[in-house]
Amino acid sequence: MATSAHASTALPMTISTGEGMFSMTVPDSDTTKSAYGGRLRVYDVHIAKMFEVTRWMCASGRLSPGTTWTYMADNSAANMGDFRISCELANDIAMAYGLGKPESTSVRVSYEESGSATKTWSIPILNITGGKIDRWMRFTSNFKPVR
Repeated sequence: MATSAHASTALPMTISTGEGMFSMTVPDSDTTKSAYGGRLRVYDVHIAKMFEVTRWMCASGRLSPGTTWTYMADNSAANMGDFRISCELANDIAMAYGLGKPESTSVRVSYEESGSATKTWSIPILNITGGKIDRWMRFTSNFKPVR
């Protein structure tokens, strides 16, 4: 059962997958605003969620060797780019930052020729706290979309 502090780490977003590709659509038009009143931006949290989901999907054997995420802000009005995340990079990031408590994460899964279903998994979040915040923000500033 999620505690209120745990639930507060979740930002509004829609995650979808089909044929090994992922997409994240968020309502935010300004992804540079503070996520929780601190230094982390909404953008930093969105990128973290991409890594968390990728790492979990790889570790559970659902994904290999990685995926490309299409990131859409402002309810799909702003294309933020496509980000390629390999299972190896997702695992390296998890090792570097550590994993915190699992967060209930819903993903709309599209199946070839048979529609879609929303699956909810308990996925550990990256432990981006304290001294790791500046390091994560430097990483996300340098982690560029492939297109």
